[in-house]
Formats: sequence, structure tokens, C-alpha cells
Amino acid sequence: MTKRSRNFSSDPDRPSFLEELYQGRFRWDLLRDFPVQGAQDRADGDGLVEQLSALLRERIDPTAVDRDRELPDGLLAELATRGYFRLQASRGVGGRELSHYNTFRVVEAAASWCTPVALSIAVENALGASAFLSVLPEGPLRELLRAHVARGGLSASADSEPTGAANQSRATTATRVETGDAYLLSGRKVFVGHAPVAELVSVSATVREDGRERIRMFFVRTDNPGVTAGQWHEYMGLKGFPNGWLNFDDVLVPADQMLVERAVDHEVRVTPETAKLVARGRLHLIAAPSLAIAKLCVQWARDFVLRREIDGRKLAEYQEIQQQLAESLAQTFAIETMSQWSLLPDDQDRRTNQRFEQNAAKNVSSLLCWDIVDRTMSLLAAEGYETAHSKQQRGVPPVPVERFMRDARNLRISGGVDFQLDNWIARMSILSYYYPEPDNAAELATEPARWNFDGANLTDRNLRHLRWVADEVHRFGSTCLELARRYPDRTALLEQERTLVLLTSVARELLVMSLTLARASTMAATGDASGQDLTDVYCVSARHRVADLRRRLSADAPANFAAVTAAWLGGTTLDYLAADVPSGFPRGDRPEKSNS
Repeated sequence: MTKRSRNFSSDPDRPSFLEELYQGRFRWDLLRDFPVQGAQDRADGDGLVEQLSALLRERIDPTAVDRDRELPDGLLAELATRGYFRLQASRGVGGRELSHYNTFRVVEAAASWCTPVALSIAVENALGASAFLSVLPEGPLRELLRAHVARGGLSASADSEPTGAANQSRATTATRVETGDAYLLSGRKVFVGHAPVAELVSVSATVREDGRERIRMFFVRTDNPGVTAGQWHEYMGLKGFPNGWLNFDDVLVPADQMLVERAVDHEVRVTPETAKLVARGRLHLIAAPSLAIAKLCVQWARDFVLRREIDGRKLAEYQEIQQQLAESLAQTFAIETMSQWSLLPDDQDRRTNQRFEQNAAKNVSSLLCWDIVDRTMSLLAAEGYETAHSKQQRGVPPVPVERFMRDARNLRISGGVDFQLDNWIARMSILSYYYPEPDNAAELATEPARWNFDGANLTDRNLRHLRWVADEVHRFGSTCLELARRYPDRTALLEQERTLVLLTSVARELLVMSLTLARASTMAATGDASGQDLTDVYCVSARHRVADLRRRLSADAPANFAAVTAAWLGGTTLDYLAADVPSGFPRGDRPEKSNS
């Protein structure tokens, strides 16, 4: 068990499998009873998924949305009226009181038809006013949000700024007025989901109090004087999703519209309660669309493989095709497994802390989704690199791989670009257990224990994977300890960003292997052996990836990246690499989308 809380996501009363993994401890006892959605909860979700799927098929042509860059008139208002923007809110404000996992399933269902609609549903339920109702105490701010949610108002969360979302500080400021009963809010926010349509927006801002700067959250009506909504951002994918920038020019915000929390001294830019919402919210914003795209891709791949031949031989008979499809199926199983583990324990109050896994789920799901959609594009080569409209024009199945590929690429960026999120997890979570030296340092310096997994319902191959993972978790802790001792000054290790990214990548692979093994074991206990081969396929590939990551971690003489970069940025010695191409870029000739 974790003996002391060392970082922002720890909960001394609730153990975390991933938190233990970061410390080199393999806690199979936390995993072996893998959570399964209850029959009644599943039935509740089934009904709403069917209702939403029917509505979207009736109201939306997703190809037209992508082409025209806009959702049908009145759709967002209809979704709000029907309660899809307050899925987990109480029935007292028109909510549906859904579980976390059923909310995820609703977003997934929407994403399987039209990703922009799914993101609208996710934004409102993960970061909108209805989400904050669950954490606010009684008072004026709660009443403001309650009234807004009850009338079906649209909302947004404004955090990212033009200087970059990765900055811990915020340039947007909130200055208390002399009377002390209000603040003047000034700054600019970008990439704000629902900015063009929101009536109420949460805004992160720097407040100077008692000689210190803290990040606070304010709730602001967008019709307040000084609030300006700018043009929509036009993404490479997600066409039609209402996303844009907001300006705040000395906006007067009552002091009771600031979210005040007891614990405000922390290392990250968001408040503690907001961090919890964001961690779980990424499952809805990122993992649910990732899983939807993965499931679509394996269906398209199956249809393609079954109908195609090469020189009279069925495509399904080729070994490489079998391997490609099996990899995609195993990775889809892994995304679903990660999502279930990250949400179901909270629904079932298992007294475990899922925060670490929820933070990791963003990269797990989006990176695996990208592998799957990229592989599908290659597999469907004869019908792949082409729009659905173009395919339809020449009489082949108009599978929209191209559209979903653009959408999937966004998921690796939204919520934190993948490599930077890995860097952040290592800095904020993993290394926190090695400075000062951990309590289990002596244990990490010895050989791992002989693992006994009696009762695991796994094939011999998967049992070997399980023992291998347990040993590698111990080895991971030993590696982290060795690095901390090599760099007694923590700031020196923080400069080794590639090392930190590699560390998090190893931990992620070990986590997903552990989860798929646990789920396969639980499934087998009920007589369902379908997860065994999927898990074996996943684990075989993951072990190769871990071996590669370890080789790169232990490299004695890394390449001189700094010298190459300095030569390019500071001189002309490498300018020949840009010869014969223009240094500027053409002006865009498409009109900007207005927010009217």
C-alpha cells in the first residue's frame, strides 16, 4: 500500500494500481476482480444509446457536416432540450443521472456517427456547468449554475491561451476591485469548445492574493460587457464543432462567481476539483471518440477483407492481413479495457483511486486509436486515401476512413499533445516517489519476488505474460530509483525530457498489459474465453515495444540533438535542407466562418 501521499493525484484512503506501479509494486490484488458493468446500469445505457443513435441518423448527414463545416440548425438546442448536455445531473434540473460509464457510452455512440456532435455532448458533460454542479457547495455560485443547467443553457470551459496550453501560469488575470465584492477579468482564451454558442463559461485566471499568485476559476456570462467571442477555429478535422476564442476586457465578475476551494496550494495550474473533472472528462472527450473510431475501423476492415481477393486468393488467407487485423482488434480491446477500468470503479464505489489511470487514458486511447486508423487506411489501400464522396462517385463503398483519420489526429493533441503529456506525467507523478528516496528502496534493489498467480483464469501464454509484467514493474521501479540516485538534484533529471517521456511510455505499456490480462481473466471466469487471444496478441506486441523503450532508456551515448537543433536555428550550415522550397506560405482563400 502507498504509505504517504507524494503528489496531487494521491488519495491516502484509496489505493491506485497505477500509483503502485509507478513505485515498482505490482498489485494484482487490485486488478484481479476486473469491474463489469451491472446488468441494470447496462440496460439504462442501452436505451439512451439507441435513442441518441436514432436521433442522429434522422437529423444528421455526417458527410454533409464535414463538407459544409456546420451542424444542422437547431441541433444543439434539441440535444439540450432532450437532456444530452446534462446526462449526469440530477432529475431536479432535467438531468438523467447517468453513471460515468453510460455517459461515456453515449458519447461513444455519437462519435461513431459524427465526431463534432460527440464532442459537444462531451464538453457539456465533462467540463460544462452540469459537471461543476457535482462539486460546488451550496451558495450563490451553485444557484447560478443550477439555474443555467435547468433551463438547458450551453456552457464552455476556457483555459488555453495563445501563449500555449502547457504553461502552468495563466496570462489572463482577475484583479479585485476596491470594494472587494468583484473582480475585473482580462485576457484571451483560445481553442474553447462551445465558445461561439455558450452562454456561461468557466475561465481560469491568475489572482494575486496575500502576496502570492494563484490560479482561480471564474464563471462568466458571455453577454457581460467586455466579453467578445471571435471567429470559429477551423480544425483539420472535427468540421462543424463550435470551437473558438474569447476575449475578456475588464469584465466585472462578482466575487461569489469565483470557485473557492480549501486546498489551493498545488503545483498544477488548475484547481483541485477542476483537476478531477478534467481527469475523468478526458475519458469522454478523448477515449470515447477513440474507441468509436477503433470499432468503426475494425468493422470496415472486416468488410473489406471479406470482399477482396488478390490473384484469386481471398485477402483473409494472407498471413500479414491476418496479423494486421488481429493487431487492430487487440488494440480496440485494450482501449475499451482502459476505459472500463478508468470509470467503472468510480460508478461502483470500489474504494480505489482511478485518477492516475484517468490521466493516462488520454494517451493510451488516442495513440492506440491512431495506430488502428492508420493501419486501416493502409489495409483499405484500394479504397483508402480518398474521400467518401469520391468513393461513392466511382461506385465503391463510401467508407469515410479519411474523415475519421482527420478526427483521430486531433485526439492526440486535444487535452495535451501526446509527448508533452508523457513528460508531464513523469515530472508530476512518477518522479514524486523517488525524491526523497522511497520507503521501498531496499526492496527495489533486490531481485523481484516469485509471483504466485493462483486463481488467474489465463492461458499458459497469458500467465507467462502476467509474470513478465510483474517482473517488469519491479524493474521499472529499480530504473526510476537508479535515475534518481544518478541525478540527486531533481532539477537535473527534469532537464532529461526524452528520458521522462520514455519512462512514462514504459509505464503505459505495463499498465495496459496488466489491465487486458485482468479483464481476460475475469471474462474467462464467466465462461467467456474471447479475451484470451486478444490479450495475447496485445501483450506480444507490447513486449516488443517495452524492449525497444528500454534499449533507448539505457543508451550510453544519445545522439547530439542539441547540436543539430542549434545549427538549424542559429546559422546557415543546414540551410541546404530547405533549398528549392518557399520560405513563406500562401494566404488562405477560404472565408472565415462567422459565429452567427
